[in-house]
Amino acid sequence: MLITLYFNPYSHRCLSVKTVLQLTKSDFNEKIIDVLKGENLKHAFTNINPNQTVPAITEGFFSLFESHAIIKYICINKPDFGLYPKSLQNQALVDSYLDWHQNEFTKLLDYSKEFYLKPLLKGDRVPENRVSRLIDIEEVLHFFIKTFLNNGHYNYIFDQHNFTIADIRQTIVYSLRAVCDLTSLFICNFDFEKFPVLEQYIMRIFKIPELYISHQDYFNLISKQKYKNQFIQSILTRQPKQEQITLYFHPFSSPSRAVRSLFLLAKIEYNEKVIDILKSDNYSQINPDKTVPSIKQGTFTLFESHAILKYICEQYRLLSFYPLEDQKLKAQIDSYLDFHLNEMRQITEYVMRIQKNQNGQEAKSKKQTIDQLLQFFVKVFLNGGKYKYIYNQKTISIADLSAVNEILFLVMANYEFNSVPQIQKYIINILDNQNVKQSNKEYFSSISSNQHHNFNQFNKQLIASQKKRGCC
Repeated sequence: MLITLYFNPYSHRCLSVKTVLQLTKSDFNEKIIDVLKGENLKHAFTNINPNQTVPAITEGFFSLFESHAIIKYICINKPDFGLYPKSLQNQALVDSYLDWHQNEFTKLLDYSKEFYLKPLLKGDRVPENRVSRLIDIEEVLHFFIKTFLNNGHYNYIFDQHNFTIADIRQTIVYSLRAVCDLTSLFICNFDFEKFPVLEQYIMRIFKIPELYISHQDYFNLISKQKYKNQFIQSILTRQPKQEQITLYFHPFSSPSRAVRSLFLLAKIEYNEKVIDILKSDNYSQINPDKTVPSIKQGTFTLFESHAILKYICEQYRLLSFYPLEDQKLKAQIDSYLDFHLNEMRQITEYVMRIQKNQNGQEAKSKKQTIDQLLQFFVKVFLNGGKYKYIYNQKTISIADLSAVNEILFLVMANYEFNSVPQIQKYIINILDNQNVKQSNKEYFSSISSNQHHNFNQFNKQLIASQKKRGCC
């Protein structure tokens, strides 16, 4: 069942939980709780966590708070990732560190929060006793190095061969207390040169790319600070960066609009280049099949829209669009995508025939095929119209993006959707999303300016609604 993480991007406890979810490739949603605005005090969140703190998780009717408990729950349910030891003695060692961490490393988080993070976010004055508090911090760090890293002779806490959740809590940042209360000190421009063992330890753990992903917002905040010492700057500049993707597409291409919709929905930065197949002689170097869409990322190229949609979801962990960890739901989406290639692509063929003014009898016969196809789509994939999205997914999936952009191509042929009112509702539901509308803006603009169409009532309303919302 899907986990929902309630978190704040500047809470180290939250970031440790988020990192563990990513490390264990867990399928989860996230909901930001703005503590500064008091969202943690509202009744809806208090029902989840009566202690009114973040992080917290829900999984179905099950809810859990306190970061250490959440982390252990996740790791125990994902034993193959080895983040929590299996032997009783090793578990006890990790637990002993986590309890000590809860009692002592909290001082790091409190220090960074009170003297730097809170004043930065709220504009408050910095308290005056930070020097004496800093001495307490340094004592905690000396004890940590001596006791848990054996004065630097251990690579990891208690010399574990692989990093454990104790290490993660220690090296993740954001005011984390466990999110590495160590990295919470980044906001303070803390002088780590006094603690070379910690520098090596942090650098070692930050080879894990998930740490950068989970802490992106916090690092962005740190990067805006004018003063950053060399060590902190070295961590920030080591962040792995994805090479930007170029999308080769055409706005009249249904598969192109499906891929473009995903980029916009997921807020992925990308470049786009319109391809005129008849004029693009060099395009075969990107896609030897000379079809759109295709993508290029560095030296990597890929064509076929469904392959692209899956690749983007896997690369950017877009689990709400393609549930990689839920094999049953993933298989259902795959089944639709295969069906789409075999059957739904007849829509494009039908529209192209209409545009070429082929003989009436052949067009009428083909329209009957499309009628039956849409009725089958409603019956099987939307459960007779009872589902908002394909296979009753909670949110738009890549199956919906592929389907709706293909179906919208029928507007160009002035298809009469009254025979399938469930399809009308389906279209409206998905086009209610601003990003999907944005992806279709050139398409609707073009067909609305095509004066020879005498659109039926539904298509008129559909086009008019896109104009009203600024898409055309």
